[in-house]
Amino acid sequence: MRKIVEVSLNALTKAETYADVHDVIVDVGKSLGFRYFGYQYWPGSEEYGDRNFAGLVQCNYPQAWQARYAEQDFYAVDPIRLFGLDHDSLSEWRLIDITSDAGEQVMREAARHGLENGVIGSFHDSQRGRLQITYADLMHCGEVDGALEVLGVLGPMMTVSLRRAHELESRIRWLTERQRDVFFALRRKRLQRSFENN
Repeated sequence: MRKIVEVSLNALTKAETYADVHDVIVDVGKSLGFRYFGYQYWPGSEEYGDRNFAGLVQCNYPQAWQARYAEQDFYAVDPIRLFGLDHDSLSEWRLIDITSDAGEQVMREAARHGLENGVIGSFHDSQRGRLQITYADLMHCGEVDGALEVLGVLGPMMTVSLRRAHELESRIRWLTERQRDVFFALRRKRLQRSFENN
């Protein structure tokens, strides 16, 4: 676990873009033995939990599950998502108190699609931004205790890194792909020069 944390913290410190942070999130999940990840980052410029927000949503859940989730509008009753909205903490999926039949249905169907074992973390930054992140797999896959420990350390830093990426992306979103490449090349060169001079 210590190695995962060290490598990930180093990468998050250098992360500049959403893609940089995304790569860390994916690598952490793989290192912990989970096939699936899902995360949402609300930058704080809209109501937390709004499905039409202007932030970031990424997952690699099975396509059949994503289609079923949308078709049944599980967004409104998903107990994992609702836990993340109501708590600033970490939990194992199986320990979340599910109080509705609709919530039970979501979890049964998720399990049928290979998402029966998971963890969730919900973290906020200093500007009302929030990261909600999950790792999931079959019941016998994924290191749950390790994931809770690692996310407890990395979650706040992931949130700060996503804030930094959001601010940068907001400033350069109008650039073409070529201009972005030049921008980041010049930025890396400037940072390297600054490092060498110190």
